[in-house]
Amino acid sequence: MNNLRFLKYLMVSALFFAGSSPGKGFETPIYQHLLDQARDRLAERDRHVASLVDPASLEARRDWVRQTLIDSFGGFPEKTPLNGRTVWTKDFDGYKIEGVLYESQPGLYVTANLYIPTEEKGPFPAVLGPCGHSNVGKAADAYQSAWINLAKRGFVVLSFDPVGQGERMAYLTEEGKARFGPTTEHTMLGVQALLIGGNIAREFIWDGIRSIDYLLTRPEVDPNRIGCTGNSGGGTQTAYFMCIDRRIQAAAPSCYITSLERLYSTIGPQDAEQNFVGQAALGIDHADYVEACIPRPVLICAASNDFFDIDGTWKTFREAKNFFQRYGIPERVDIIEAPDTHGFSKPRRTRAYHWMERWLKGGSDYTPEPETELQPPENLLCTESGQVALSIEGARSLCDIYRDEALALKRERKEENLDLASLQEELRKTLRLEKSPDSLEWKRKEAKPEAGMVTTHLTVEIEPGWELETRLDRPQSDPSDSVVLWLEDALYESEGFSDLIEKGFPVLSYAPRGLSNKDRLSGNSLYEHFGNFPLYFLALHLDRPLAGQRVLDILACVDFLEREFPGKKIEIFSEGRAVPPALLSAALDERITEVHGEGGLVSWESIFDSSHSVDCLSNIAPGILKVADIPELVEAIQPRKVFLKDAISPTGETLENDEMLTLFQDVLGKGSSTPGNLSLDAGE
Repeated sequence: MNNLRFLKYLMVSALFFAGSSPGKGFETPIYQHLLDQARDRLAERDRHVASLVDPASLEARRDWVRQTLIDSFGGFPEKTPLNGRTVWTKDFDGYKIEGVLYESQPGLYVTANLYIPTEEKGPFPAVLGPCGHSNVGKAADAYQSAWINLAKRGFVVLSFDPVGQGERMAYLTEEGKARFGPTTEHTMLGVQALLIGGNIAREFIWDGIRSIDYLLTRPEVDPNRIGCTGNSGGGTQTAYFMCIDRRIQAAAPSCYITSLERLYSTIGPQDAEQNFVGQAALGIDHADYVEACIPRPVLICAASNDFFDIDGTWKTFREAKNFFQRYGIPERVDIIEAPDTHGFSKPRRTRAYHWMERWLKGGSDYTPEPETELQPPENLLCTESGQVALSIEGARSLCDIYRDEALALKRERKEENLDLASLQEELRKTLRLEKSPDSLEWKRKEAKPEAGMVTTHLTVEIEPGWELETRLDRPQSDPSDSVVLWLEDALYESEGFSDLIEKGFPVLSYAPRGLSNKDRLSGNSLYEHFGNFPLYFLALHLDRPLAGQRVLDILACVDFLEREFPGKKIEIFSEGRAVPPALLSAALDERITEVHGEGGLVSWESIFDSSHSVDCLSNIAPGILKVADIPELVEAIQPRKVFLKDAISPTGETLENDEMLTLFQDVLGKGSSTPGNLSLDAGE
């Protein structure tokens, strides 16, 4: 391969992959608190795996991991006709390439290149080649090199564009170009999947399963000799595919496998398809992807200077080697560590060839990779425009599929029409809301009164290892009949707090978890669009959505205010990203008599009709739209008062009056709702 082209590929991969500098920003208290919890769960998992000795217990663990992962995202859709077709064929020296299309779900087209040997007669062993995070997907230089050389060694290779890459972009500009890089698009789609109780990882895995289905329709393929290899995001997919689809007989994931503890401690959880809800809580680590393959062979391909921590890679390898040893087949797991950086470089590609030769052909062709003539990406396109959405009439994207599922959930919610008690029960389940202790010890540090105001700093251990820090400002003379809980958002500026103090209200203020200035991170486009995404995903790995943790804190504050100010009404004032948890809390707790929300998102469902979303991940609880959208929370709070001002769209723009009225038309249409208890102020 041309060295300049390969260097360019490495640079592009680094740009689009969701990596951040090791430890960047992860010293924040809330991240460290959750990291400690994750470490405890993973250590418990390690002890359990180490206790498994006999083959039956190892097989039981293998089967449990596979089924638990499938259950975590709600299972797979039905298999429907692939409708596969070849759109072109091009002949080269020793192999040919076909541009192929097939449907992994009705209308959801997969664009792929099929590499077929021409110097021998099949059927051939086949290799599935999922792609890493590259805008050109299957046409990236390193992937072409791998697939061409495998084809020349007598393998059929199917390389397909993952969703959000190559010809399968869901977010396009008016000019038909990719609006975002792959990791950003994946997480945009991941936000939608989480809202409806799914996981975009399911779609990646399903594409892989259906791609194997397509391979098995080809007479050139030996159905009993199928392998899989991929790098980076393709390494992620390889790990998933080999774990879940047992038709894969040999696998070589590259530049992905590490350990969750090292992942959390270095670059943090990455884009959406690399995160399973409850993974740490369930005790499923990277080693489980490998161990779930017994007795099928796995080669771990790693880079010494990858941003996926190499110490974690070796920890996983050592555990997996021991696991396979106890099963009696230690030779079926191996590792290559090349002294380079992230990417499908020649050492890892070549070792993957040798692995496939050994286990799928029973051979030992250890010849090195030669210089390889590559094709420009446009020569490998399967659509005329380079985008399925622009070239195939009736084609659907995941945005379309998720929007339909969101609408179906809305219809189901209307039909079910839960009463308040049932709604509250379902909200608690969805938020994973643990009951706070009946008695919390609030520690006080009172400042000297100033200007008629007494300020008290309060802390309380809300759960083992996590201390809630708040501040209470109260006038020495307190004529008001209400007390205010002020929820700060470090990204939002308002004069409302000082106004309340001047009016003589006692105010308890605090920044909900993940919303203080010290929790803010910056870096690549994922931080720009999703905020502190490693923190949010770590919370989901623990099956503790941050929205639920925030509500837990709010309700503890309500308990304190009720005891501290008996007989007073409790009002909540919230800003920005603190608005949804304020409304969730009020829907759950009728002691909250009034809610004010300024500058916050007021509809999760509107994300499905938006051109994109900005910083919406923070307050998503998986499957929340199975229970309620934000306007339905407002309806549940009635007849208590709700004031919403300058609400924003998913893109962060202030909504107009007519947009607000449309979102709340069902609430406004209810007889119990009057202008006196619901105020929608879109500002000027």
